[in-house]
Amino acid sequence: MSDQETRRVARDEHGPRATFEEIEIGKDLGALEWTVQLDEIATQIALDDDPHPWFTGDSPFGGTIAPPQLAYRPPRWLLSRNYNVRGLLYKWEFENLLPLRPGMRLTVKGRITDKWIKAEREFVAYEAWGENEAGERVFHTRRVQILDVIKRTVPREGAGVDSGVKKERIA
Repeated sequence: MSDQETRRVARDEHGPRATFEEIEIGKDLGALEWTVQLDEIATQIALDDDPHPWFTGDSPFGGTIAPPQLAYRPPRWLLSRNYNVRGLLYKWEFENLLPLRPGMRLTVKGRITDKWIKAEREFVAYEAWGENEAGERVFHTRRVQILDVIKRTVPREGAGVDSGVKKERIA
C-alpha cells in the first residue's frame, strides 16, 4: 500500500479538513441563491448521456425542463461552505416536486440531521431543499456522506487534493 492509501488527509487547498467532532447535528447550513442555466442543463445532458427531448424542447410541463439530477450540486455546495469535507456519497434520496426550468431562481437551504460511527468510519447525514421565488418547494433531498473510506483510527496527516466542486455557480 502507498502512503496515500494508508493515511487520512488533514488539509487541502481550502485549509484544514473538518473533523467528525466539529460537525454539529442540527446546524443550519444557510441558504444560497441558484438560477438554473441553459449551459448547466446542456452539461448535465452530456454527462448523463440523456438527450431526452423534454430537456431541449417542449415538455408536458409547458416548455423545456432540466434533468432533475441537475439539483444535485447546490446542496453539496451548502455542505462545503460550512465544512471542508470530502469522502463518498453513501446514500441519496431525492424528491422532485416541481420541474426545474431554465431561468428558474431557487433558494436552496439545508441542515445537518445526524452523524454516527459505523465500522470505524464516520458518517454525516444532511438534508436540503430548493424553493422557487413563489416559496413553493421544488425539490427535497436527504444524503449521507462517509467522511473517509479509511478507518477513523488512521491518523490525519499531510495535504491532499481538493476533489470537490471548484466553483459555486449561484444566482
